[in-house]
Amino acid sequence: MLRILLKISIPFLITTLLFGFTNANFRFPGPNDLKMEKEVPVVPEKLQEDAKNNPNSLFRVWVFFTDKGIFNEDALNSALKEFSKRLTPRCLKRRMKVRSKDNLVDFRDLPVREDYIRSITARGAHLRVKSKWLNAISVEVKGKDIIPISNLPFVRAIRRVHGRKRDNIRIEWHGRGSNIKEGGYTLSYGPSFNQLMQIEVPLLHELGYTGEGVMILMLDTGFRRVHESLQHLNIVAEHDFINDDDTTWNQPGDPDNQDHHGTITLSTIAGYSPGNLIGPAFNASFLLAKTEDVSDEQPIEEDYWVAGLEWGDSLGADIVSSSLGYINWYTYEDLNGDICVTTVAADMAAQNGILVVNAMGNSGPEPGSLIAPADADSIVAVGAVDSSGNIAYFSSRGPTYDGRIKPEICAQGVSTFCAYPGDYPEEYLRASGTSLSTPLIAGLCALLLEAHPDWGPMDIRQALLSTGTYHNNPNNDYGWGIAKGLEAAGIQVGIPILQSATLLDTFPEDNPDGTLSPGERATLTFTLYNVGNSEI
Repeated sequence: MLRILLKISIPFLITTLLFGFTNANFRFPGPNDLKMEKEVPVVPEKLQEDAKNNPNSLFRVWVFFTDKGIFNEDALNSALKEFSKRLTPRCLKRRMKVRSKDNLVDFRDLPVREDYIRSITARGAHLRVKSKWLNAISVEVKGKDIIPISNLPFVRAIRRVHGRKRDNIRIEWHGRGSNIKEGGYTLSYGPSFNQLMQIEVPLLHELGYTGEGVMILMLDTGFRRVHESLQHLNIVAEHDFINDDDTTWNQPGDPDNQDHHGTITLSTIAGYSPGNLIGPAFNASFLLAKTEDVSDEQPIEEDYWVAGLEWGDSLGADIVSSSLGYINWYTYEDLNGDICVTTVAADMAAQNGILVVNAMGNSGPEPGSLIAPADADSIVAVGAVDSSGNIAYFSSRGPTYDGRIKPEICAQGVSTFCAYPGDYPEEYLRASGTSLSTPLIAGLCALLLEAHPDWGPMDIRQALLSTGTYHNNPNNDYGWGIAKGLEAAGIQVGIPILQSATLLDTFPEDNPDGTLSPGERATLTFTLYNVGNSEI
């Protein structure tokens, strides 16, 4: 039995003195920030020192701009009107849930100025990512070129691209499931039944909710779709942000395990192989974004994550499932919901009507061991429990630095059943980590949105929190508890949960006077219904 314990170390003792600047002084663009002043200093002292000492070494940095070349309201309105014509009807409809009809787009939606980008690449920088929301680009640049770039009049600030070391999923075993229907449900869930029943997904499936009509964006390492449980998927679009192409499974040069993590999370949310594995949202449509490079030991970067999120927004994504997170270069003090780049981007997504569901991380049980963007205040951060509902020791804990309770909600992230990600399309495995509980919750959120198409991200979030098992007494281990899907949906109709049973001492039809012979039993087929919170 292969057991790989996933654990990351959070640098609680790193202080802002090590970096020579305070992140809290930095502000991201707002919807009306046509012009922003240069930061002081433009380049943090620690980055200046590193660049000076390593002039020919490559640094990955964000370059933030002062403006987008638009300086008055008339020009802004004209640009926004033109941009809004390029948004898909699906994207516009989703934004209308959370924004007024006259405010569906703002300054942050406008593109980064191309002449600014050319001025920077002309100085030797290699462009990695453009972010219109942040009015920034991420580049790979030699240390000696950082200060000259910072002196350009339109460069507001330069910051490192942050990341963290990757958590490994703990693999426990693999094999096939059994073709047994659980509890008389219509679908045959096999070994995936418990992880779904714990959050009441089969009850919603019985009502016909399977994720149809909901678009889910997966941000992960890549996706290998040869497995039998992934053959049914409706893939709307996919993009590899590492290699800038549209292939999200392994390509020449990728390490063998590049697409493993993403394949596992995709199967957990959307797998469909009756008797083996069924995911909560198997009928949803999907956008697949390959955003994480596992080829070396460098920290994984946040910039591809932001680019993937903006891409999903433009195509009309409703929900994001992200089993990733970032902490290196950040400190616990930065996890206040306003500083980390991915955290800010996640909150911007919520302002556009997108619900981001993100893993808490696997650094528990210490308090404050969460990772970005789990500290965002407009997302659903997910912790992990075992099949009995006990919090996993590795599940990261809150609070955020500013004292907010985290996680929001929990699902099974210990021994979760999923597809084997390699070359065996009929094999399965059990794996552990908040990487597994996250797609379960994201899939449940898709069912809630299917049931309530008018709900925005905060409506779904509130429905989960108000019905979780700890909703009356939330804490920084479980958050608001294990999700209760049927209660969160607020549906008060009968759902069949049992089809037959053997009753003792019951009047058989051929003996109406009720007399039974010694040892005689009568069998009666009937159906139990779950109505709201009670069984009858």
